[in-house]
Amino acid sequence: MFMQQAQQVKEMILKLSEIADETPTVKSFKAELPEGTGVDFYPGQFFMVSFPGDAEIKTARAYSVASSPMEKKYLEIALNKIGPFTTKMFQLKPGDLLKFKGPYGKFHFSEEIKDNLVLIAGGTGITPLIGIMRYCSDKKLSNRIKFIYSVKTPDEIIYKKELEKLQKINEKLDCIVTITRAEDSNSWSGRKGRVDLNLLKENIEDAGKSIYFLCGAKEFVDSLISMLQSLGVSREQIKTDVWG
Repeated sequence: MFMQQAQQVKEMILKLSEIADETPTVKSFKAELPEGTGVDFYPGQFFMVSFPGDAEIKTARAYSVASSPMEKKYLEIALNKIGPFTTKMFQLKPGDLLKFKGPYGKFHFSEEIKDNLVLIAGGTGITPLIGIMRYCSDKKLSNRIKFIYSVKTPDEIIYKKELEKLQKINEKLDCIVTITRAEDSNSWSGRKGRVDLNLLKENIEDAGKSIYFLCGAKEFVDSLISMLQSLGVSREQIKTDVWG
């Protein structure tokens, strides 16, 4: 692969500049970076996020950065409401403060990777991968990218408009979305069903010559690793970010 350069972990208290409903269950949060802050990270990495000075919730949670490292005005994360921490996140408003500490993580892309990329996500697993897609598009890199995304229903496609935009500006990017709850998706004309071996065979060219980024729940990622290995992909070609 490549040698990771040493990174400086920073702790910053940032003001939220924008909160958006990405789906009925997922919000994105943009935290403003003061001019000259200079946050360096690789696309795909995460920051530990916490509430500064909060007496009730003192813990921090890891959130992948959805924005490109080329974006110098803000850091963006996205999440769904699943517990006390995220419930409080959903109550925040622009102007509120969050503490970010990072970057962390070996699950990331670097320009030293010249191979084609296959990015596969389930649900909110899109967050680090949209950062990689944004970065490659911003830099006009030569990597061909295949993004395979599994969600329950069309309403739950996170960053739907952004995916459409990126495909227009980056001719090397191809996105395939599959819906797992087909019975709830009568208006959906795209692919239906889980990510299976047939879907992978249809959409991955030169399986042994690509680098794979898999992000989602453990069962989802484990099944992908097994299927990819049956296609001749070595474990060294696969990077994983497992949730839960």
